[in-house]
Amino acid sequence: MMETLPHRIPSELLTRRVTIHLAGVGGNGAQMAGCLARLDIAMRALGHPAGLHVHAFDPDTASEANVGRQLYSRADVGAHKAVVTITRLNQFYGLDWDASVHAIEAAWRGEHSYTKREADILISCVDTRAARRKMHACLFGGERYLYWLDLGNRQHDAQVVLGQPPSHALPQNAPGRLRCVTERYPELLDETVPEDDTPSCSVRMSLASQGLFINDFAARYAAQLLFELFSSGGINAQGVVVDLKTKRTAPMRLLPADVNDAPYDV
Repeated sequence: MMETLPHRIPSELLTRRVTIHLAGVGGNGAQMAGCLARLDIAMRALGHPAGLHVHAFDPDTASEANVGRQLYSRADVGAHKAVVTITRLNQFYGLDWDASVHAIEAAWRGEHSYTKREADILISCVDTRAARRKMHACLFGGERYLYWLDLGNRQHDAQVVLGQPPSHALPQNAPGRLRCVTERYPELLDETVPEDDTPSCSVRMSLASQGLFINDFAARYAAQLLFELFSSGGINAQGVVVDLKTKRTAPMRLLPADVNDAPYDV
């Protein structure tokens, strides 16, 4: 007998190839891309008819500060992160995924006609409030995705949130719509909060601003959410908060848009 879960995946995602836009291929994004390749294999093995197609977006190139903490080597320094990551995965797993060396917002504005604008899931692995504000404006202003999965972290802690951007079929106040990260953390939309965007010029400085393994945890919890969606047909938590310093992890209860409640279980 199938388990009854509070949130069920739209049935259309179980009958055709699922398209994913991956915004950012740095600390979280490169880890997430590798997890998505493994998820694609698992989905097919479990009977999904077509698996995943991922299109990664990132204008950045790998730097010396990325070597070791992110999934880049010294040979990658100067190369575009999106191209390096997707090319490796395509060659290793025999995939046909795509990479673009510009921010995803440029594709939404129609500046790159070769980019497929629509996808089923947006996975954001960006590291600034400004980037999330742009995504919020686009997703709440008409860009169509069934899900928005956001990964964010600081030095020792991270949060992963799976939400459903509003659409004509799913209005913002629709009962059962999962709140997006900017609704659960409205301070992300506050333009008066300063960005912590000090550049890291070395691996040592990079590790001082972000721990070595926090990205691994964020990506794997995010991938686990997607695995549960596709293997079980639904989820009973829409995200997770993890703190490596205190060694504590708390699941986020499903918090529909029409409900006021505490953000997570502890």
